[in-house]
Amino acid sequence: MAYDADVAITLWPEYFDLNRTRDEGRRAPRSLCVKNPSLDIIAKAAMILDLEYEVVESKSYPKAPRASHGCVKVEKGKIRKTELLREVGKTLVQNQKK
Repeated sequence: MAYDADVAITLWPEYFDLNRTRDEGRRAPRSLCVKNPSLDIIAKAAMILDLEYEVVESKSYPKAPRASHGCVKVEKGKIRKTELLREVGKTLVQNQKK
């Protein structure tokens, strides 16, 4: 499926931050999280998973509107968002160890 910004899945760095709790916005299990994930490594994970993506640096996570960390918008494929979070998380953990 081609990338369409209107229906793309938004991946915030907070989803994969090992230092955050679920209440603070972490959405992936701790085993699939890394410390201080950046937009670059999330975009690299999307590239490794062969997904079309766009890095948006000017966005703020809704639970922390003053901190502008940005987000990565990924094409909406045939898998659900929770499955996508797990796949991206696995890729982040594997690439962090290298």
